[in-house]
Amino acid sequence: MQDSARRLLSTCSALVRYPHTGESITIGRCSRRFAQVAGSGSEQLVQVPEGRLKELLQAEVQYLATVPIRALSLRDVLDCLNPCDLAALIHSDAPKRFAVRIRMIENLSGWRDVPELVGIHSNMTSWYRMLRLVQRNSESAGGLSEFATCIKNIRALGKSVVSGVVVGMHKLRQAADDGSYSDEFLNAWMDGFLLSRIGTNTLLDQFAACLAKDNGGLGRPTGIIDPECDPTKICGDAARVVSRLCQNETGYAPPIVVETYAADIPRVQVDSPRLFSYIPSYLRYIMVELLKNSLAATVQTARSREEVECCPVHVLVTTDEHQVAIRVSDRAGGMPSAASHRIWSYLYGAAARNDHVATRLAGYGVGLPLSRLHARYLGGELEVRSFPGFGTDAYL
Repeated sequence: MQDSARRLLSTCSALVRYPHTGESITIGRCSRRFAQVAGSGSEQLVQVPEGRLKELLQAEVQYLATVPIRALSLRDVLDCLNPCDLAALIHSDAPKRFAVRIRMIENLSGWRDVPELVGIHSNMTSWYRMLRLVQRNSESAGGLSEFATCIKNIRALGKSVVSGVVVGMHKLRQAADDGSYSDEFLNAWMDGFLLSRIGTNTLLDQFAACLAKDNGGLGRPTGIIDPECDPTKICGDAARVVSRLCQNETGYAPPIVVETYAADIPRVQVDSPRLFSYIPSYLRYIMVELLKNSLAATVQTARSREEVECCPVHVLVTTDEHQVAIRVSDRAGGMPSAASHRIWSYLYGAAARNDHVATRLAGYGVGLPLSRLHARYLGGELEVRSFPGFGTDAYL
């Protein structure tokens, strides 16, 4: 609490005039007691009323939203393995990211008339407050239990943000009769919003993964990063998951063939896995989304079960010393060139359309743009090329 108070008061001192004489301030019923006054020799607590606390936090959000945020690389995450150091980084970095997203919503004209955006804004304001006021003992990992609980709660409560923001932005566009919100603007806005969310979640998940099991974490030495990530295995696991999903949803599923090639051995690799350093959960998410698209399209265009079985989806994993490249190919007829730009939009899937219901196979229609954001966040790229009348290739 002491660190939280110093950060909050020092940041807000330049933004909000607040009477402070070095003595304890008591105004009405106070919801929080802030820590030792900086520079004071004895413990003097500053009592802040709930209303004033909200003003301080709001002022700090406005300030932090203007502070530049440095993008985290895979190396940055891998270098942060000490839970105490991670907690300190989260305390300084995550509030900035929440502040940016809060201000992004506030800068949208008419957002208060959209329940989904109001709800997300309220939740992020609450999470911001939780992070700023949570107790954190930086001397030992054992003193991070309250902080760990805070992180877990934020992650659990934030699972519906993606669908909520997509539905909210679609409603915002519908409500703006003057056409002030173009597809280009809304898609760029959501790219920025969701990319910031990925950065926040990466930090929070890394902390939870590195924290010892005795303290409520997962106790993984390298956190969410696997220095020996096997892309072929992840592709195979994703293929089995999506194949079962497709079978359950439609009654049948096309075959999925996974093959691996390496630059130094120009033939199919069977028992020689190619490993690299990556976040397996991100790669798994991307592959599941790509395969869901291919299998769903194959089933939709096929005229019989026999035709489905004759149209396998191919996954090609290739590696050299510098990169891993993955291609997912289907023969589902491709898509019209005039509609190809929509695959990267958040505004045409089930989450944004009242006449479509999301399923476990079709999802909310935002899997591709989100997958591209995950790939880009870690320095990669995702591209899709369609061959009308034949099929579609996705390159990761």
